[in-house]
Amino acid sequence: MSQGTRVPLTRERIIAAAVELVDESGLEALSMRKLGAAVGVEAMSLYNHVDSKEDVLDGILDAVLCEVPEPDPSLPWDQRLRALAHGFRQVGLAHPGVLPMFNSRRILTAEAFSPIAAIHTILLEAGFDRDASLDAFVYVASFIAGYLQIDMGRITMTEAGRVTDYAGWDHDDRPAEVDLGLGLVARDWSTELDRCIDLMLAGLRALLAGARADHA
Repeated sequence: MSQGTRVPLTRERIIAAAVELVDESGLEALSMRKLGAAVGVEAMSLYNHVDSKEDVLDGILDAVLCEVPEPDPSLPWDQRLRALAHGFRQVGLAHPGVLPMFNSRRILTAEAFSPIAAIHTILLEAGFDRDASLDAFVYVASFIAGYLQIDMGRITMTEAGRVTDYAGWDHDDRPAEVDLGLGLVARDWSTELDRCIDLMLAGLRALLAGARADHA
C-alpha cells in the first residue's frame, strides 16, 4: 500500500477496532468518539456503516463469539464438549471486557451462534433425542456461562486491584462467606475447569444411560 493510501472504512474494521478498545480499556470506556478516533474518522462517519452504539455492541459480541474454535468432529462427544468449554474460556480470557454482554446482547449472525449451537449438535450425536438434548443443552450452556462469570470476574477484579478482603471479614460471624471467598481467590482456575467438566460429563452420561435403559 502506497504512503497516504487510506484504508477503506467498513463495518468489519469498525467492529474490530471496537473489540480492541474494549480489550484495552473495558466496556465502559467505549464511545463513538473514541471509536472514530481509533479508525481515523469523525464519530458521525461511523454511522454510514453501523446503526448506533448498540449496533456496535452487538457486533462486538458477534465478532468475539466467532473466535470460539469448534472442536474436531472426529473426537468422541464428551471430548468435543470438553474442547468447546475450553475454547469458550480461551476466548473469554482474550476478551474479558466482552463477558458482561453475554447476558444482555443479541447474537446477530448464524456464524456467531455456531459455537453455541455446536453444544446441541454434539448432544444429539451423543444419542440424546431432541427434547432431552434441549434439556441437556440448557445444563451445559448454563455450566459454561456460569463458570466464565466466576472465572472472568475473579480475573478482572484481580487485574483492577479490587479483590475483596475476605480475610478481613468476621469469620466467627460469617464463616461460610469467608471460607468460600478465600477458596475462590486461591483456586487454580486453569485446572479447575477440567474438574468441573468431569462432574458435568458424569451427569450427562448418567442421563444418557437412563434414556437408553428406558428405550431398551
